Amino acid sequence: MVCDGAKDCKDASEETEDICESVICPIYAFRCNYGACIDNDLTCNGISNCVDNSDEILPECVRNVTKPSNGCKNDEFKCNNRECISNIEVCDGVIHCRDNSDETAAVCRLVHCPTTNFRCSYGACIDGDRRCDGVINCADGSDEDPRICRSSWSPSVIRPTIPSLETSNSCRIPSQPQNGHWKLHSSQCPGDENCDVPVGTTDLGLGSRLVYSCNSGYKISSGLTDVSCIFGGQWLNIPICEEIRCPALNEPSIRAECSYDEEFIPCGLPVLPMTRADVYCANSYHLETSLILGRKQSVRCNARGQWVPDLIRCVPDCGILPFNVRPTSIGGYLANLTEFPWHASLYQDVNGTSKSFFCGASIVQPNLLITAAHCIYNDNTKEVVNPEEIYILTGNLYREYNFDFHNQTIVKSNKVKHIYIKRSYVGVLGNYIQDIAVLEVIKPFELSAFLVPVCLGDNTNDWALFEPGQLGKVAGFGITEFNQPSQVLQALTVPLITHSECRSVSQSVNLEHFLTDDKFCAGFTNGSSVCDGDSGGGLVFKAKNLYYLRGIVSTSLGTITEGGVARCNNNLYSLFTDVSRHIEWIRDVMFRIDHNQTHILCSEHYSTRCT
Repeated sequence: MVCDGAKDCKDASEETEDICESVICPIYAFRCNYGACIDNDLTCNGISNCVDNSDEILPECVRNVTKPSNGCKNDEFKCNNRECISNIEVCDGVIHCRDNSDETAAVCRLVHCPTTNFRCSYGACIDGDRRCDGVINCADGSDEDPRICRSSWSPSVIRPTIPSLETSNSCRIPSQPQNGHWKLHSSQCPGDENCDVPVGTTDLGLGSRLVYSCNSGYKISSGLTDVSCIFGGQWLNIPICEEIRCPALNEPSIRAECSYDEEFIPCGLPVLPMTRADVYCANSYHLETSLILGRKQSVRCNARGQWVPDLIRCVPDCGILPFNVRPTSIGGYLANLTEFPWHASLYQDVNGTSKSFFCGASIVQPNLLITAAHCIYNDNTKEVVNPEEIYILTGNLYREYNFDFHNQTIVKSNKVKHIYIKRSYVGVLGNYIQDIAVLEVIKPFELSAFLVPVCLGDNTNDWALFEPGQLGKVAGFGITEFNQPSQVLQALTVPLITHSECRSVSQSVNLEHFLTDDKFCAGFTNGSSVCDGDSGGGLVFKAKNLYYLRGIVSTSLGTITEGGVARCNNNLYSLFTDVSRHIEWIRDVMFRIDHNQTHILCSEHYSTRCT
């Protein structure tokens, strides 16, 4: 940036009187002696915010020897208009300050964006998948810039030219926007209100500000309401006025019926103000709160393009089985089709020709699955596998991906979009501690009686329901007693083992180091045990008539070698990653993904590693 008081060039050549003397500072700003503009609140704060230190040598600075209180908490950002917002809401592409000051180049230019994110032109970070998705997610609309969103590319036939080094100290007055109007900011007008530029004016100097507004029925949808003339003769982020509409009611969790002027209209597209809608929870979903009476909510689209009152929030049913599921037996048995509606199978693409099964997983919400970190981590390269190579099946009783006899009405396929693991996970070198991963899918699953998320405990009271000796069950395509991978989904009912018994057995085989703080034992010592190929599957327990995910198949306590081939020892207990030890991390990952904050979740200073 030029003439903002900050030394960006090593020689500070952009902060000189020759360049900055013609800059017009807004009324709320302080003008440095050489012409740059800084926030008036930055004067006399003990920090040199002007290159020439002129903001710290004022007469009032002698009296004001202590820095005034910020007025905001340590985890809050202070907007220019003095309101406070959460730090995590700054530079996320969404304007939270009423004066737009949380989404400006001055604030966001030094923000570091993870490689999975897209960097807006002014510096904010948004999820990389939101670039060129047809929806403006950067405050300045730069994620939908036609120059980067063209569907095809063709080589230029124009000979490249060397850009001119000449710069302009003024900006050409822009044309009035369609369905809107702009005026000169009040700080540059004779009175106290925004005004029209004098007739015949064609250019405005650096620092000039224009205030945009839209006609009735329209709103600013791209850019900021205020734009400034910046160095080089350009207007920064000219906004666009678009027709006010309420967002479409097409979330998979709800069903809606819309009407406008007493005629039914589709709810799957943005609708005009005065549209009314009756909203219900979709099948396999329920109201998040019981405070709302009844199953239906009536809402209307107001003049600001908002549904009022706030829409109900419907959350997935979890841990529920259909009524026709038969009781399970102790030991291995063929799984009933509807007994594990949350179970998923993971496959890796092999040279683009076939799909090879490698692990299980559990659905915890329509767009997220939980599996073992060792399933998606390469111990040799110390890298997470490419998520684009992972395919998913749900509702499948048969191991083979392209099996001809899959029930096509029940078996659903998907692909992995992103992988999230603990940053400190290092596989076998770390004794498989923190052996847990969250998988985000490309398209959320459509829930049904055959596809239901498993429940996650929310607090210690939920986990206190599970005691040693209690029976849980797990499904997978692991190695059978014949030392062959099962071609049909197998299920196993196993008891939870006390920690002391687990430690005693692990010591007897010199594998105590794998019994980390986040592991527990379950199983039998009679040959009925989870085995190779069951990894990543969920061990679930029934409590309060719901099934909860308590453990993730991690590793066994020993191996057996037969015919030169090593396999797990199914006469020893198996180790499971304790989900309760990671529930806060799981909930945080869910929250960040649901609120489009993966740039925070995946930053190098955060505890999560993203791929």
